[in-house]
Amino acid sequence: MAYNKEPDRLSPLKDALKASGTPGGAWLLCGPESYLSEYYRSLMRKKVIPDPDMGFFDHIRLNGSEKPADGEESSLAERLSSAMEGLPVMNEGKLIEIAEPAFPDMKAAELKDFCTVLEALPDYPYVTVLILCAEEEFPTDYNAQTRGAAWKALEKAGMHIIPFPSQTKAKLVPWCAKHFASEGITAAPNVIDAMIDRVGFSMTALSCEMQKLCAYLHAHSRTAVSRNDIPLICTATDTAGDFAVSNAIRERDIGALTRVYTILKNEKTEAMTLFFQISAAIAELWKIKVGLADGYSKEELMRIHGLKEYPMRLAMQGCAKYSLDTLARLTALCAETDILLKSSPVDSYVLVERILCAMSARYESELTQKEKY
Repeated sequence: MAYNKEPDRLSPLKDALKASGTPGGAWLLCGPESYLSEYYRSLMRKKVIPDPDMGFFDHIRLNGSEKPADGEESSLAERLSSAMEGLPVMNEGKLIEIAEPAFPDMKAAELKDFCTVLEALPDYPYVTVLILCAEEEFPTDYNAQTRGAAWKALEKAGMHIIPFPSQTKAKLVPWCAKHFASEGITAAPNVIDAMIDRVGFSMTALSCEMQKLCAYLHAHSRTAVSRNDIPLICTATDTAGDFAVSNAIRERDIGALTRVYTILKNEKTEAMTLFFQISAAIAELWKIKVGLADGYSKEELMRIHGLKEYPMRLAMQGCAKYSLDTLARLTALCAETDILLKSSPVDSYVLVERILCAMSARYESELTQKEKY
């Protein structure tokens, strides 16, 4: 993702929150992970207005879609300029929050006027402008070359634009573990994996489900989450995360794999894309399983296949759930399916679903000690 190659946009905000005095300047928090946007907005509020009861005059809220109370027509730029005037009354600084600025819908002249006001902010060091936009209000383009006019103009005018992307499972697992720990609860990484697969990658949703789990465990005098608690307590989300397919295959959870496949198919994900996800996950388990059977160490396999510690640990856990013969058969079926997808008139989804059926049948045959799938 191009965003990761850019300078750390979050560092200036963290530095401003740690430094003494009023942060000042203009800050726009956006991106699909609203939990983080809300979290940093709350920190900024506490920084500029430490005591909410004393912030009546110094915490100003503007709404781009509302007209002033006096009924007079005035642009958002004019209202922001007016709010910046006057010294703080009860605090060291003033906080101006703007809701629904509608930047993408602004006419060029309106956007230019707003940016002109932003450029004057250095003359008002006691003023901090804070804007929080949902993804649909301010589309987050992580590619610096294709960003819209609003993003480029605001940044040129001095606005700190901080997008919060959806978090990866590698980041969410330790975050969830810390959340549980703060409640005196422990949860193994594979249990947290299962929770994320069921709930989804939204930090807001995960936070709510973790609160439910902690309350349940405290009520039953328990201190550790088990995998059985997840379907009992957590509400399933009908969305599929970036790694939902590979996670379900690694866990050999046929039910979860079928559910994720159905969601992605309903979302019009192409059959070939689904096949690539499924076959890649199976192939990874197979090559690790073969390597382990040939006597290679974990470290050697990490070097050979370019895997880091965490992905390698997950792959080894997945390998333990399959026999080498099962992975070999599934890999051969994937190779056959690859050819058929490119040459057969059979519906592509049917060919992909044949792999799911084979995985399910193979699993059932192992449970009943049969040698077919």
